[in-house]
Amino acid sequence: MKADLNTKSISDLLELRKAKMLVANPEYQRGEVWTLAQKKRLIDSVLRGYPIPLIYLHHIATKVAGATREDFEIIDGQQRITSLSDYKDGAFKLFDPVADAEEAQFPSFIQEQPCPWGGKTYDELDHPMQKHFLDTKLSVVMIETDISNEARDLFIRLQAGMPLNSQEKRDAWPGNFTEFILKIGGKPQIAKYPGHEFFPDIMKAKAHKRGEFRQLAAQLVMLYMAHRESGGEKLCDINRDAIDTFYYKHLNFDIQSDEAKRFREILKVPTQSLSDGKRPKVIGHEAIHLVLLVDSLLDDYARSWVDKFAAAFDKFREGLALGKKSRHDAKPTEYWTRYGQFTRTNTDRADTILALNTSMVGPFNNRVLGRRGS
Repeated sequence: MKADLNTKSISDLLELRKAKMLVANPEYQRGEVWTLAQKKRLIDSVLRGYPIPLIYLHHIATKVAGATREDFEIIDGQQRITSLSDYKDGAFKLFDPVADAEEAQFPSFIQEQPCPWGGKTYDELDHPMQKHFLDTKLSVVMIETDISNEARDLFIRLQAGMPLNSQEKRDAWPGNFTEFILKIGGKPQIAKYPGHEFFPDIMKAKAHKRGEFRQLAAQLVMLYMAHRESGGEKLCDINRDAIDTFYYKHLNFDIQSDEAKRFREILKVPTQSLSDGKRPKVIGHEAIHLVLLVDSLLDDYARSWVDKFAAAFDKFREGLALGKKSRHDAKPTEYWTRYGQFTRTNTDRADTILALNTSMVGPFNNRVLGRRGS
């Protein structure tokens, strides 16, 4: 196999495609899978001068009746080339960073920059902008091989890398909320992001986890802020799309705000109380309800409850364990009916999390801390 790195203009690639000399092999290539938003962001990146990932083409020279036909089979880059072609053909308008802010979800510094192509189709661009688009050079790796299976093998190897997961992508977002979550959830590979002790000390977080605890940190902050804003009456969904939207809407999050300081203070309570090594690690749904519980207790009760917190949590767990044993009884215990049965699967829905939290607060306050709570 021979591989040469060179460049081709967008115009060159589109002309080859129009002449049916630039094609994808349907035997191993996917069809069109990019969303319209992904296509718009690609064109926006081109017009901003952002570098575009390498395109890999298999150069195939075929001799027929004394003539040589040259074709270029796409090994990697099909979605990008299709998006470029669709835009040139007038298939869609580009995002306007301000008018389409909710959908585009561009950071504030992008919204503040001039965007003469915003909201426009290719035909609506002025001539210099059209020329800039078509003349943009893209890096292309030209592969030459007489063994077609080598091209397929290269395709497989290019797809075999470990793509960024959702949280790893969020870690790259600009804005203060990203910074806050990196500081809270931790990224041990980077010295300035050791993370809060809550995660390694009581949840036994491991350094090799690919953003799992940063995502949980983001979910905890989301629920905490919804809890504060509603006076404990409402929570929020914490699924992937909800997290992405929250990151976008809080690009200017104040890391030194009272809300941020209070969240750090909330994490201190279970960390200091439960990190003595006497109990199994805290798991996801427990972490959520501990944060919400402490948020309520900080306001509602004198700090004397802090000394009872570890024993209270242990007693609650004991009650839950007994509740699980009673789940097949004619009358399961209240711990099972009010809380335990709902912990068998994870949930990211606001209503279910709120119901679980209400169920936990009752027995935790009334029977464990010895106080009358909701």
